[in-house]
Amino acid sequence: MASVTKKLEKKMKIIDTAFSLFRDHSVNATAIDDIVKAAGIARGTFYLYFKDKSDLLEQIILYKSTEYMKEVLKNTLSEPIDENSDFFARVRLFLNAFIDFLIENKEILPVMTKNISSCIKHLPEFFDNEIENVYTQLISYMETLGYTLENAHMTAFIVIDMTGSVCADAIMQNKPFPIENIRNIVIESAISIMKNNATLTRGDSSEAHN
Repeated sequence: MASVTKKLEKKMKIIDTAFSLFRDHSVNATAIDDIVKAAGIARGTFYLYFKDKSDLLEQIILYKSTEYMKEVLKNTLSEPIDENSDFFARVRLFLNAFIDFLIENKEILPVMTKNISSCIKHLPEFFDNEIENVYTQLISYMETLGYTLENAHMTAFIVIDMTGSVCADAIMQNKPFPIENIRNIVIESAISIMKNNATLTRGDSSEAHN
């Protein structure tokens, strides 16, 4: 157990060191030699954990994204969701926090946007009990709005993936519009999708019973 913990700590040290270097100097400007020197490890040790820099980058994005998403979920959706809650106001808080995360990690955003779907797909694997309860509560409340369980999961995926993809160019290049010009439109569009999908689900259910 101690050996496994030590290996995990060493891997996380490489990830944290590389993440800092990527943010400060960009991915392309950072070599593996820079990473191992900053982490204080031998070059061979790096290859015990990662195939190459691309593999490292994918694991950084997966780890950092899921860690942040867990924190955002906890901060914006952890309070009990019931009929007295302004559910969509809290979804807006979540999406704003998600966009802030993309802005704060602009340096690795070009690769991150290709992996947002992967992050979402693997997110449940990283859930602790508290976060799993938050996500389960979110999906359960969506069911009270008319969603089937499957559609609730799919809609949550679509909203996050769409928000990340649409915002990427705006954040990286200010094209076709600066992010602050489209932030509210993107968020309200996502909210509309959530509301419309609930209506569509209710319609599908009604047709199934007729």
